[in-house]
Amino acid sequence: MASAATTTTYSGPSSGSVTYAVTANGNGTTEAATITETITPSSTAGQSILSLASSLTLNLPSMSPSSSNFTYSHNINSSSAMFPYLPAISGTNYTYSGKNVTIAAKISQSGTSQATFQGKAYTMTDYSFSLAITTTNGTQTVTGTIAAFPSDLVYSFTGTANSGTIQATLTSTSLPLTAGQAAPALQAASAGIGISLAVGAIALSLGVRMKRHSGTAGTANPDHWVD
Repeated sequence: MASAATTTTYSGPSSGSVTYAVTANGNGTTEAATITETITPSSTAGQSILSLASSLTLNLPSMSPSSSNFTYSHNINSSSAMFPYLPAISGTNYTYSGKNVTIAAKISQSGTSQATFQGKAYTMTDYSFSLAITTTNGTQTVTGTIAAFPSDLVYSFTGTANSGTIQATLTSTSLPLTAGQAAPALQAASAGIGISLAVGAIALSLGVRMKRHSGTAGTANPDHWVD
């Protein structure tokens, strides 16, 4: 879920965590996941520990739910340790290229809305976006919306592709939520791709599918570590 870094040095929170509740629906299948990103200092100077964890439940028609756990831990350069922040922008295009995948994103501010998080009201900045995700299997288009706190931390995300939808909402965090608490350099550094939450959710979902050890919902399964 880390944002793609630019040449700007990261100067935001060096540690903390975010947890999102994610649901995906399509082709008669419903998946519900809890995704947590945590960044903590490493014993190595200039390095941080990025940890991702996902607990996913899969529901198929006429079948009992199955559950899976997925975890990832890796040392990263502290200058590129990113949480899912979306800097205040009016309209921008982004591109991201990785192994066998290219993402072209268009995002623009669409207004504001009110939301309550942990008993406190916030004025969210709303955005609309479109994504063209190109892999060896072709290109898929995703459209949706994002809402961000005054600190620019992503609060919620909704995306639609073909007949499927994915939604994510922040459920807990140790990061600041009010305006002025996120450093301007953090906003600039995060601008590489403002829809990191969507990319992270897709990546974790794919990782779970590739390494799934299914069991009846509620049954503990071994974690899968990737380095």
